[in-house]
Amino acid sequence: MSASDFPPPLLAVTTFPSDHIAREIASVLIDQKLAACVNLLPGATSIYRWQDQVHADDEIVALIKTTSAVFSELKLLLNDLHPYDSPELIAINIEDGLPDYLGWIVDETSADRKPADA
Repeated sequence: MSASDFPPPLLAVTTFPSDHIAREIASVLIDQKLAACVNLLPGATSIYRWQDQVHADDEIVALIKTTSAVFSELKLLLNDLHPYDSPELIAINIEDGLPDYLGWIVDETSADRKPADA
């Protein structure tokens, strides 16, 4: 199978307020087969404007490897589980990569998926 035969893979990015919350939500995404892998990168500082005030908060950045086939479900679940009022979630198309790795992402997000309420 060539890379062009896969559902389009995505790299989704979000942030979390703590390691505990990041690990908990990442585990749910993996368990529900909405992500093949979630890299948690501690030590980020986000500086942003929210409700007319500038904030600087320590956060955990999460890099989520997924596919377009399950992104809508991932988006809904993340929004439900995330403690922020308006969590960051952006998706970047993965244009190219090693076929075995891209195939693994597809396999992990499609085979034997559990229902969302399991």
